[in-house]
Amino acid sequence: MMNTKSLKQWWQLLPALLFPYLFLPAVTHAQIRFATFNVSLNRSAAGELLDQLMAGNHEQISSIAAIIQHVRPDVILLNEFDFAGENAITAIEHFQTNYLSKPADGLKPIEYKYAYTGPVNTGIPSGLDLDGNGKATDPTDCFGFGRYPGQYGMVVLSRFPLGQIRTFQNFLWKDMPQALLPINPNNQHPYYSEDILRVFRLSSKSHWDIPIKTPQGEIHFLVCHPTPPVFDGPEDKNGTRNHDEIRFWADYISPGKNKYIVDDLQQRGGLPDRASFVIAGDLNADPVDGDSTNQAINQLLSHPLLRDPKPQSKGAIEATQLQGKVNNTHLGKPALDTGDFSDRSPGNLRIDYVLPSRKLKIINTGVFWPEAKTEYAKWLSASDHRLVWLDIKVR
Repeated sequence: MMNTKSLKQWWQLLPALLFPYLFLPAVTHAQIRFATFNVSLNRSAAGELLDQLMAGNHEQISSIAAIIQHVRPDVILLNEFDFAGENAITAIEHFQTNYLSKPADGLKPIEYKYAYTGPVNTGIPSGLDLDGNGKATDPTDCFGFGRYPGQYGMVVLSRFPLGQIRTFQNFLWKDMPQALLPINPNNQHPYYSEDILRVFRLSSKSHWDIPIKTPQGEIHFLVCHPTPPVFDGPEDKNGTRNHDEIRFWADYISPGKNKYIVDDLQQRGGLPDRASFVIAGDLNADPVDGDSTNQAINQLLSHPLLRDPKPQSKGAIEATQLQGKVNNTHLGKPALDTGDFSDRSPGNLRIDYVLPSRKLKIINTGVFWPEAKTEYAKWLSASDHRLVWLDIKVR
């Protein structure tokens, strides 16, 4: 398994609050742009993404790079970027060299001197029959759904140096006080046995606290990718897990509520008091529509220590109008959507977030979802998610 600290050291050696713009406001020295993007670079077999990154000519990856070059974030989380184990360094190097460092559609290349990735729970066998079908070898029996270790992984790219990183891949769900563990509706007993709960990890991928050493000072980039609250039954095992994966960050930033948290190095406690932070990721939870449990995302959106900048796009409004069907029944504002999903179910949703701590001053925010008539719309087919960005003022 890769030493994530060595990855960081290796990479350091490499030389409108309303609608986003077709021509985005330039990133200046007076601001820092944070972003999150589910890039859909998950593949059906281990090593397939690495081969495509090395080849340097894959159309989907080129479109992902074009979006990043166009928006030009200083710090970005990439969800669903397969973790390549001992080749993870090589994968990121080739993404930078073969895609981000080459002009896409005439755009200016973008360079990230610092990066972090690490192991995730997807595809790691639990050795137990988690789905209750009598076998313990299915993707659904892994600590996070996956056909191989590292599928649906995460990567953080940064123009700024990284501090001491904390990871929470191994934190057990049962160790969260008052955890919303699933219940068998037929007998009101716990859905998971004690044997399963003794090893069952909360995070379906991982939770990372990555300090970014910015001109604003150190800002903790708190990133994750909770499981979708679907693909289960009346026990709601994925919905309850999604709820508590989101709750983890709500507790982590809350003094007095985070003493139970233990990281992968057995260090206890949450975010340092008064620390600045940005929470980011595909959180798979819409505040109004979709299938999330107990309005899970409101644990963050209503948290007194952070702000919801409500990034919007004209493209999301247009998509709702053109696609119709279940979208016409939604209660949330279409302009806030970040995911372009099936028109039958669940429809387009707001599931990707960049949420700053209250002490940080927001300059601008948006969702890269251009209208269909624009030249940039050709890139959108690369992912069913849209890049969300946020500009923070530098003092």
